[in-house]
Amino acid sequence: MKWNAGMYDAAHSPQTDAGRELITMANVHEDDVILDIGCGTGTLTIELARLAHKGKVVGIDPSIEMLEKARERSLSAGNIALINIPAQRIDFREEFDLVYSNSALQWIKEQEDAAALLYRALKKGGRIAVQLPAKDFCWELMENINSAISFLGLEAKYKKMASPWRFPLKEEFAGFLKDAEFAEVNAFYKDYTLMFESINEVLEWGESAALRPYLELLNEKKQDQFKYAFAMGFENYRTEKGIEFKFKRLFAFAEKQ
Repeated sequence: MKWNAGMYDAAHSPQTDAGRELITMANVHEDDVILDIGCGTGTLTIELARLAHKGKVVGIDPSIEMLEKARERSLSAGNIALINIPAQRIDFREEFDLVYSNSALQWIKEQEDAAALLYRALKKGGRIAVQLPAKDFCWELMENINSAISFLGLEAKYKKMASPWRFPLKEEFAGFLKDAEFAEVNAFYKDYTLMFESINEVLEWGESAALRPYLELLNEKKQDQFKYAFAMGFENYRTEKGIEFKFKRLFAFAEKQ
């Protein structure tokens, strides 16, 4: 799937705020060597590199478009390396003090296998800090995607489409980490309220990530119709503060002993 890095950066991105919170929780040390899984356009990779200024950060992402933006952004940073590779294909062995992943592992169906590869990538005493959308993370998002499909009569188009994501329960994800031999596993949910000022902001947010697997199956005209139907559904969640709805995220931390 091709990504629009400029659109991703321009969109109002609540996942970036959650990623910064994850960085705080990860307790980054100044000499840490960090693996950033799904580094995207590098916004948080740079923040990790500033904290680990005596160490380094290796950012990986399967999207060439995202990594090109990340390379532009990190030109002045001397402790960042970027690699175009999916997490399922990494082959690092005891190289990192911290594995960090913000809102990326939901795109990986083989999360059990990924957990084992991340364990192998860590040095003894290394840590993992992960955040991704939880199972049933946002009823409003999926409701409006399904409503757009129904409104445009596209049920047949998407009937055989497999979900592009895997959203685990906290117990399930904790099990993946334990099976990979991680210790001190702590997985928990955190509820957020997403707030947007306008329908256009909601659309930019949706189009930057969640809608992409659905839009790529349509021609340009149908894409525009789909985006309009999706976005207008969020008027149902307008309050006096703006367009407001809930979003549940899964955080997980563990250590390699």
